[in-house]
Order: sequence, then C-alpha cells, then structure tokens
Amino acid sequence: MNPATLGIAADFVRSGIEKAGIPLTQTLEAYLSITFARFIHSEIRVDMLTVRITRAMDEQAPRETMRALADECLIATAFFGRRLRRAGAIRHYVAMGQMTYDAADLTEQAYGFVHMRDVIASAAERDGPEDRAVLFDQARAGSRTAREELADQNVVIGPWAKPPGGLIWR
Repeated sequence: MNPATLGIAADFVRSGIEKAGIPLTQTLEAYLSITFARFIHSEIRVDMLTVRITRAMDEQAPRETMRALADECLIATAFFGRRLRRAGAIRHYVAMGQMTYDAADLTEQAYGFVHMRDVIASAAERDGPEDRAVLFDQARAGSRTAREELADQNVVIGPWAKPPGGLIWR
C-alpha cells in the first residue's frame, strides 16, 4: 500500500461518513481507511465466507488470520450484499464479521462493524432507491441508514417481530 492509495481510501471513507451521516471514532475511521486501501488491488473471496470463518474458529486460527477474515466480511457485506443474500441474510454475515473481529480481540471494530459497513456502502451506493427487501435485511442487521430510508417511506422495523414480520406503517 502506498500513500496515494491510502489517500484515495481515506477520501472514500470520509465521503461515506458524510453521505451516511454516521460519525466514526478516529480509530475506526483510520482502521476503515487502511482496510479499504488494502483491498483496492486485492481479490475479495466472497464464496464460502461462512465456511472459511467457521474453520478458522474451529482451528483457533491466529489473531491476524481472524482479522483478515473479519475485514473480508466487512468489505463483502458493503460491496457484495446482493451476492451474499443468495446464500443467506446480510445480518448473518454482519454477525459473522462481528464475531470474527471479537475473536481477533478487536472489540471496537466488532461493535462498530455495522457502522463501518454503512459508511463504505454509502460511499459506494448508486443513486436511486434500494429495493425494499434489501433495506429490510440491512435494517435487521442493524443498519442505521437502512432504517432511516425505511422511516422516510413510513416503515419501522421493530425488534419484537420475527421475520418476515416486524413492520409497522405509521
């Protein structure tokens, strides 16, 4: 990684923070910028992410391996949500990423996973509304931006409901 790549990544992250309206701590902003910069010229292996994380957990993989898997999970949920949804709900992958950061002793990243994911996804999102089913999935995974977009449509996701329910129209 060179300074130019890191600069591009930092600008990308800052634009996502601005678009999402989600402030990150300095630690999370720096971590997300460095993580995104590392993935700019890398291949992201979305396939079998759950299996790879489960194997690493079972083998009690080193901290660095767990961190790398959590980073992959973060980038995958932000950029490849549609592809991941073919195999399961986004909230599954968000939980896997949080659990993997926790296993790597990166507590702030584990708790900030959803916010970091929202920042990156907001920076990369296309103009135009997201499919409502996608918004439901993201909101159930904890996405503040998805909940706000649904609220703009007068839909609230409640914690009391089981899928596919939990919707109240105002």
